[in-house]
Amino acid sequence: MKKLHYLLALALLCKALAGCNNGDNIPDVSAIKVTLQVKRFDKDLFALDSNQLPAQWPSVASKYPAFAPVFLRSVLGLGPQADSPRLAYGELRHFITQNQVLEDSVQAKFGDFSKQQQELQNDFRYIKYYYPDYAIPTIIPFIGNFGGREVYSQDGLAISLDYYMGADFSYYQIPEVQEVYPAFVSRRFSPEYLPVNCMAAIVDDMYPAGDDTANLMAQIIDRGKRLYLLDKFLPRTADTLKIGYTGKQYEWCKANEGLIWSFLVQQNVLYTIDPDKVKTYMGDAPTTQTMPDQSPGSIGSFVGWQIVRKYVSRKGDPGPKALMAVPVKDLLAGAQYNPKG
Repeated sequence: MKKLHYLLALALLCKALAGCNNGDNIPDVSAIKVTLQVKRFDKDLFALDSNQLPAQWPSVASKYPAFAPVFLRSVLGLGPQADSPRLAYGELRHFITQNQVLEDSVQAKFGDFSKQQQELQNDFRYIKYYYPDYAIPTIIPFIGNFGGREVYSQDGLAISLDYYMGADFSYYQIPEVQEVYPAFVSRRFSPEYLPVNCMAAIVDDMYPAGDDTANLMAQIIDRGKRLYLLDKFLPRTADTLKIGYTGKQYEWCKANEGLIWSFLVQQNVLYTIDPDKVKTYMGDAPTTQTMPDQSPGSIGSFVGWQIVRKYVSRKGDPGPKALMAVPVKDLLAGAQYNPKG
């Protein structure tokens, strides 16, 4: 009886998390050694005296030989002008002085990054399990004032901490910020999304983004494969976090999976290459146009994920490397996806 109560409690917990992959065999990675390095670009940058940049910035630039130029060119938006010391120092001085309050808030929340470091280190064990030769990147926290969220360079994976301050962070409520990042986006600007987005960036590093001019079905399957990899790298993370839906949105999709698929088939859009139609089903949005208000945006991501999962359940799990190589046509034939409801 106690065992039955335990199982019922576990089932309820999994339902609450909207994605506990009970059927998956989670590998034991405890023996896999990973030492994750973290280099705090954010602290190094804001420790500089904004009036002494010509004397002090070179030491930071030498510590981050690949990321420092990326920060100037891409995050600060200087482009080729980053090679001009006068312009670079002027922009750096402006950035440091204008973002001091943001820096203080970020340090109050992430001054001690040890929790995130340990969590990421555990996640990287799963990557090493499936991809033993993958070189674990150094993690480089930075503050970019929305100049970039995850940025790869030869120095490592840089993470903009200002994207993870919590959905109620006052900075996100500024009208100018809301215009770019409305509430349905900024609700995901919470710490629990940091490891998810890092692993998604790793997936994109392993498998560069597919052809965004491909037909809708190809993009649906591509997104499904990437979410399948997140299942492998984050086996204990809620599905809602991996796909970015609210709990209610995810439950609506699960309850209406058959209707969603039937609608896409009936609308004859699965093989469209019309960019607007593709965006309707793959783009980030508060809801999917032409579908009920309860639907999430990017409904194609959910569909692709379920197709890939169906393929794995029918054909057996071939492992990430093999599955990523399965052509769209073969994956669809193997999945025989046709949910009812």
